[in-house]
Amino acid sequence: MTLILVFSFLFIAVGVGIIYFALRKNPYPIPQGAVQWMVTIMCVLLVCLSGLTIALVWTHQEHSSTALPSTYVEPFEFQLVSDQEKRNIADYSGRVVLLNFWATWCQPCITELPELDALQVAYHDKGLVVLTISDEALEELQLYTDLLPEETVSGYVKLEDLPESFQNELAFGRPVSYVIDGTGMIRERIRGAGNFAYFENLVTPWLAALES
Repeated sequence: MTLILVFSFLFIAVGVGIIYFALRKNPYPIPQGAVQWMVTIMCVLLVCLSGLTIALVWTHQEHSSTALPSTYVEPFEFQLVSDQEKRNIADYSGRVVLLNFWATWCQPCITELPELDALQVAYHDKGLVVLTISDEALEELQLYTDLLPEETVSGYVKLEDLPESFQNELAFGRPVSYVIDGTGMIRERIRGAGNFAYFENLVTPWLAALES
């Protein structure tokens, strides 16, 4: 989660808390007197502005794709959520990989997971592997089984066990996705959530390259 989002949620909590403490002794939750009205109005403005900031940040993150200089993905191990079997991203060499980092606390991540599931179903037979990886603990993920993608390769790994380049990217928030071609080269980085058509447009050229 970005610092902007963290502070926005913090300001909302502070604003709501101040209103609660200012009005808690009133017989009704309505400001009484000039001071209470002033405090309430200022806090309501703070909450509204913070909410607007959150909405703008999430909207801005909807589509932000960057073509990267040619660089091979650094191998790293992760474990499957389903049975804790160890896998390595290098296991998928020869296929196009859409590597997606997500978290249960990330609403845009939750929104795009069904889109990633659909993409895996549509293009699995053409050489696509969608990896949905979280750096949360297995126990935490198991509390949200209804959120877990059903068709993708769903895994988990400690943040410190990821290559430094991925750690640095994840410091800015989630979701973050990468398009990796059949040779293991990272071709695109996507910050923020995308839908089926958006990801389809990014992976199909590299799927076509597998057949050429």
